[in-house]
Amino acid sequence: MNKILIVHTSWYKEYVDEMKEISTEIIIKNGFKVESVIAPGSIELAGLGKHKIMESGSSLFKGIFFLGLVIRGETSHYDLVTNETFRSIGTLALEYPHISMINNVICVENKNQLIDRLKKNTKNNSEALISLINEKSS
Repeated sequence: MNKILIVHTSWYKEYVDEMKEISTEIIIKNGFKVESVIAPGSIELAGLGKHKIMESGSSLFKGIFFLGLVIRGETSHYDLVTNETFRSIGTLALEYPHISMINNVICVENKNQLIDRLKKNTKNNSEALISLINEKSS
C-alpha cells in the first residue's frame, strides 16, 4: 500500500500543525495516502511508530515521518530528550529497514531558530522521505 505514517508530538501544537500541513501536502502530491498519530512527546515517537507497525503489519506503511520540536530550556532535559529521541528513531529504522523513516524532530536553542528552520527542514525532509521510499522500491 502507498501509505505514509506521520507520527508527531503534541507539544508546540501551532508549529507542529504547520509541519504536518507542509509534509502532508508533499506526501499527497507524490501519490501517497497519509495516516497520522499523536505522541505525548518526542521520546514517545519511536515507540508509537513501532506500535502502529506491529498493530497493522509491517507492510502497511511505505514510510514513517517523525515530527516534533525540542527547544532548549534551562536544564539538561533538552540533551536527554534529543539524544534518546534520535537514538530510538534510528534503532527503529534499523529494526524495520524495509520501511523508510525520516526524523524531522527539530532541535533548537530558541523560537527564532525554530522559525528559521521549520519550513525549510520540513520541506526538505518530506522530500527526502519520498526519495528514500523510491530508492528502496527500485
